[in-house]
Amino acid sequence: MPLLSAHPPHPARRVPRPSRLTVASLAAALVAALLALLPSTAATAAPTLLSQGKPATASSSEGAGTPASAAVDGNNGTRWSSQFADPQWIQVDLGAAAQLSQVVLRWETAAAKAYRVELSTDGANWSTAYSTATGTGGVQTHDITG
Repeated sequence: MPLLSAHPPHPARRVPRPSRLTVASLAAALVAALLALLPSTAATAAPTLLSQGKPATASSSEGAGTPASAAVDGNNGTRWSSQFADPQWIQVDLGAAAQLSQVVLRWETAAAKAYRVELSTDGANWSTAYSTATGTGGVQTHDITG
């Protein structure tokens, strides 16, 4: 069962920003369509969204209105939001092995500066597919291999 996990830092939500160390601890609220996983395709083929509707779990949820499943429900009006403590993570079980070429993260106003995207085929052994300490928020598209 391939899993993808984003380990973002938890953002400040309309309160003073946390220190870089806090941000670097990799926890954040990711919004709807958090993990738009696109498999490798030919240049003319349309990308396939592999994460939509797949089982998503997270280290925590801010409340009933922001569950992990909202990150991959295909609705840009919903989102996952973690509790306000570091570290936090979210993962999506794709259900089968797939060659991935891209991850799209859609952040709300509060966004992580430092986070990483990890891949696993067994949920126990993870490899980093993307990592940054200079995230800018908004919609971020990352080319990955895995």
